[in-house]
Amino acid sequence: MSENKVFFRNSLLTVARQLSGIAIGLGTAMVTARYLGTTGQGIYSLAILLPTMLMLFLNLGIEVSTVYYIGRKEETLGTIYKTNVISALVLSLVSFLIGTLLIVFASDALFGSDTPRGILFLCLSILPVLFLNIFLQSIYHGRQDFKRLTGVLFFSQLLTLLLMCLLIVVFQLGLLGALISTVTGHVTTLSVNWYLLRNNYGLNWKSSRFSLEYVKKSVLYGIKNHLSNVATFLNYRADLIMIALFVNSAAVGIYAISVSVAEQLWFLSRAVSMVLFPKISSLTSEAERNRLTSVVGRSVLALSIVGGIFFYFLSGWFITLMFGADYAVGALSLQLLLPGIIVGSLERIIANDISGRGKPGIVMYVSFVTVTCNLLLNLLLVPRFGMIGASIATSTTYTLSSLIYVIIFKRLTGVAYKEFIILQQDDLKLLAGYFRRKVRAVG
Repeated sequence: MSENKVFFRNSLLTVARQLSGIAIGLGTAMVTARYLGTTGQGIYSLAILLPTMLMLFLNLGIEVSTVYYIGRKEETLGTIYKTNVISALVLSLVSFLIGTLLIVFASDALFGSDTPRGILFLCLSILPVLFLNIFLQSIYHGRQDFKRLTGVLFFSQLLTLLLMCLLIVVFQLGLLGALISTVTGHVTTLSVNWYLLRNNYGLNWKSSRFSLEYVKKSVLYGIKNHLSNVATFLNYRADLIMIALFVNSAAVGIYAISVSVAEQLWFLSRAVSMVLFPKISSLTSEAERNRLTSVVGRSVLALSIVGGIFFYFLSGWFITLMFGADYAVGALSLQLLLPGIIVGSLERIIANDISGRGKPGIVMYVSFVTVTCNLLLNLLLVPRFGMIGASIATSTTYTLSSLIYVIIFKRLTGVAYKEFIILQQDDLKLLAGYFRRKVRAVG
């Protein structure tokens, strides 16, 4: 099978996983929204945000380095495996200590007085599991083994949803049931990762070795991506924190649902960029890199525009149907987020291309600029306009970030703007030809 066909197959496989993830994610959000209420949903969103933020802030970009160096074939798989496990345990311990200090001294300021400290400590308990999962799953990613990667992610989401239905709907454990389901889902996923890596790649503790040299090399490459990911996360979640500070937990719950629905439009760019990064890392031809990213970028942007139109007109009806009348007020926030969400799909493609070329510093600097803009806009608009202000600030920042990336990609590659923004007739022919071959193969 040609490399282009493999890339296309992997992209479709990841898209299918993303679509199933959307369905499961919306089902999970529907359960928590309807059975926890707006305040409970807000507390749950903020509690889960704590370990997510710590893991993101302190992972040092090791998962990105894993994908990069496996693609470059500069380290043995066993060395990467054992080094990642030890790194995950050390970083999770540091994260737990920092999280404990935040809970003891700043929980009310950061998470609101409505969020119990016991709930926050329960969420901290999953830090080692979160670190191990992302560091181990990056091995599938680097190997471009998207069949196993997508399977593990699908299993994790489905298990969490089933547990929530059991503990929240059947046993009526409320917020505690939601948190237990989340923790159990992550722990079970880790067990699956251990099993797959041992049985499919032959990776085990005794036959692998720890390399301090690889740690240094991994952090040196990954730290730039790491800092950009931290800034990107703040771009994506600063609005929730600001609403918690200036409004209340109920507003956080409503807005979190609106953001969750709007971000489903990123399913395609997330799926394709996941495949694009290791592919770009492994390619040596600049012309091939430019061509691949251009085709992917303009195709994803065109499909995101079409999807955004549907999201805009169906948002109010969909939110009320899925989550209840209490969340209907969030429809306007969703609509205001859409312009930034749409153009943000192209940003993700270009950012992964640049990182795959070994230039993560560019992504880092852009992220610093945009997160500063986002924080300032949120500080300016949220105290006055609440959720609406957060939506405007976030959408504006996404748009600005995308424009910066478009200009950088043009200057970096020399590819004309229309080549990676405007859909070409050949793109439609390529897609149609692929599906015709699949139909004939099935027949």
